[in-house]
Amino acid sequence: MSKNILLIGGSHGIGNAIVRHMHGDNNLFVASRENENLPDGVTHISFDALTDELDTSALPESLDGFVYCPGSINLKPFKMLKQQHFEDDMNINFFSMLKVTRAVLPLLTKEGTSSMVYFSTVAVGTGMPFHTSVAAAKGAIEGFAKALAAEYAPTIRVNVIAPHR
Repeated sequence: MSKNILLIGGSHGIGNAIVRHMHGDNNLFVASRENENLPDGVTHISFDALTDELDTSALPESLDGFVYCPGSINLKPFKMLKQQHFEDDMNINFFSMLKVTRAVLPLLTKEGTSSMVYFSTVAVGTGMPFHTSVAAAKGAIEGFAKALAAEYAPTIRVNVIAPHR
């Protein structure tokens, strides 16, 4: 049975790889700035995570899954990072994710089969040089996801993936 899956930022990188992996078996909705890399049959919603409110009227009545892919990686020594770097990283990684989560949460099925997936970095758990800004932003995602998972269990699963090469 096909599922309704929303990906935020699925036109490039990891998000696009997820779209290509899930394409064909599911009803995919991708909210992103661009759509030229999306396969046929994927519904595109024009959306910029930093500036737009997600228009949920273009989505089905219920979603089985939601994946938030936008992110940043400011790899600079701490002494070279300005306050604005931290704010920019928090805005795209955390605050925009928070805004989208609020918009889609009412659409997630309440039958114990829905999932939300966010992305982090191994730098949160291991500490890596030049990762202070992104580790702070992704650490906020990890804390948020753990609390949200506890709040919505067992009806909605919430997971964070921390890719590493």
